[in-house]
Amino acid sequence: MHMKFCFVVVALACCLLSCKKDNNAANPEVTIVGKWYLKKYHTRSYKNNVLLRDTSRSNYSTTDFEVFDADGSGYTSNLTPAGETALIKYNYTLNGKVLIISRDTPAFYAGTYTVIQLTENTLEVTYESSTVFNGDHYHGIDNILFKR
Repeated sequence: MHMKFCFVVVALACCLLSCKKDNNAANPEVTIVGKWYLKKYHTRSYKNNVLLRDTSRSNYSTTDFEVFDADGSGYTSNLTPAGETALIKYNYTLNGKVLIISRDTPAFYAGTYTVIQLTENTLEVTYESSTVFNGDHYHGIDNILFKR
């Protein structure tokens, strides 16, 4: 009898220790889809690898945001200098860390961005540009931070 009891206790302990929690149910996939409020915009401009300008802005209102829809469309909302809200529609694709925003007409929002951070509540992207004008090399780096 004592041997059967020990066997049952050992078997029960093995069963309990071999159970594995399903962490995927508690951690849903993080997605860019949804509304993201602009929190900080940091710009650095260089001429021939010499820093010309380093500015940062963080005083945005609730009218400054991006919306990424599940169908690949989206829009940005910004407060204009005249105090009006401007909505600009676009299409986007996100492939890994590459976010491409496209528009039919030129806009400063169109371009290829690199996702630095994407969590449930934080989206941070960077955009780099470069051009040569009159023999001088110009390079710009924008870092943009959003929160849900």
